[in-house]
Amino acid sequence: MIRVLIADDSGLICDAMRTVLDQEKGIYVVGCARTLEETEFLQPHADLLLVGPALEGDSTVEFVRRIHGKQPEKKIIVVGVRNQPELITQYIEAGAIGYVSRQESMSRLVEKIHAVHAGQALVSPDVALHIMRRLTQLAQQPFIGGWGMDTSAGLHELTSREREVLSLIGAGYSNREIADHLVIGWGTVKNHVHNILKKLETTSRHEAAAIYRVHARQSPPLALAS
Repeated sequence: MIRVLIADDSGLICDAMRTVLDQEKGIYVVGCARTLEETEFLQPHADLLLVGPALEGDSTVEFVRRIHGKQPEKKIIVVGVRNQPELITQYIEAGAIGYVSRQESMSRLVEKIHAVHAGQALVSPDVALHIMRRLTQLAQQPFIGGWGMDTSAGLHELTSREREVLSLIGAGYSNREIADHLVIGWGTVKNHVHNILKKLETTSRHEAAAIYRVHARQSPPLALAS
C-alpha cells in the first residue's frame, strides 16, 4: 500500500486528486494538506508526497527542499508544473524524484506514483538532457575551499543584516520563519535573499546555504554573524 499525502493550497485540486486516487488499488490518501503546518503534521504518515503550488509564500522549489531536508527518505512528486526543463531540474535538485506537468492526465499521475514508489524516475528526453548538461556544468566548476567557487569576496560584501539572513538560510529557515525571527516583513526578507544570491553569484538558496556552512566553519574574518 502506497500512503500518499497531497500538499496543495487549492482545495479544488486536492479534492480532485483525492477522488481519483481513492479509487486506485494499492494507494491510500492519508490526507490533503493546505498549509505548511498541516503538511508537517501529516507527512510522518505518508510514503510519498504530491506537492502542488506554493504554500504560504514559499516557492515550490524551496518547499520541496525544506521537506527533503527534514525527511530525505520521503519521495516527492511535484504536480502541475510547467513543462520547462530548467524549472523541472530545479525541483529535482531540491529533492523531488518525479514530476507531473500541467499537460499530463490523472492516469499519468497514477502511473508515476507507482513508478516512483518502485524506485523509478520517469523524465522526458528534454528534461534528461538538461539534467545531463547541468551535471556536466557542475563537474567543470573549480573546487575551491570546499565549494565550486571562491565566494570570499562576495561574503565580505554582505551587510550585517544580510549575514544574519544568510546564517538563518544556512540553518534551514524559510523566508516566513526568517521574517518572524528577525521581526521584519516577508518582502524585506525576499529583498535580502535576492541581494545575497547576487553578491554570492549563485542562483539558489540551497547553494547559498552550502556556502554559508563551508565558511562558517572557518576562522574570522570569514565567520558570519550568528
